[in-house]
Formats: sequence, structure tokens, C-alpha cells
Amino acid sequence: MTDVVLVINSGGRRDAEWLDELADELQTDLREIRGLVVRRATAAAGDGVKSGALEQIGQLVASGGAIGTVAWAIRDIVIRFLDRTRAASVTVKNGDREVTIARPSDGQVDKIVDQLRDLLDDE
Repeated sequence: MTDVVLVINSGGRRDAEWLDELADELQTDLREIRGLVVRRATAAAGDGVKSGALEQIGQLVASGGAIGTVAWAIRDIVIRFLDRTRAASVTVKNGDREVTIARPSDGQVDKIVDQLRDLLDDE
């Protein structure tokens, strides 16, 4: 698998520190995948900055692993992560292609529950 970038969208509800904590959590979760290497994303620093790279808050880079099993595992981990943290979405980017995995809103979940109740109602 080539390097892919995972970008966490907090939904604008929290500050950069919270987004950084989310990145730590997702990084830990993704490291459960055998053969997958996960690190913080960095960007080249601008002129006048002593360090050569700046950390991109809320972004991770993943590489390695067998593509067939890694895709399923990433999906499952991201869905659990979104449910647990209440982040809005995670976008997985590979070059100019991307897929966004979004957490359903509470209203969408409530609507599904109502539809299930109607479906399962014996009367």
C-alpha cells in the first residue's frame, strides 16, 4: 500500500488541542492493523522557521500492509472511532483520490430507529 493520508474533521466543534487528541486516538487504533505503519503528517516549514517540517494537526499518514485486508480494517476502525469520539468524519486520501467516512447525525440515527420500529411493529 502506498502512503495514504487520513484527515480528521472535528466538525468545527472543538479546538486544535482536541483535534490533536483525536489524531493520537486514531493513530493508536490504526496501529492494531498488522503491518500498517502510522505516523503524524508533516508539511514543509516556511521561511524563517527553525524546524524543517511542521506537524499537520488532525492528519495521519498510513503505509504498509496488504491492501485487501487493510481497506476493511481501516473502515471498521474509523467507524468505531467516529462513534466513540463524535468527530464528524475522516477523509482517506491517496494522491488526488479520496473517500470520506462520515458519522451519521443523531437525527439520521433517530430516523433509522423510527423506521425499524415501524417495520417491526406487529400491529
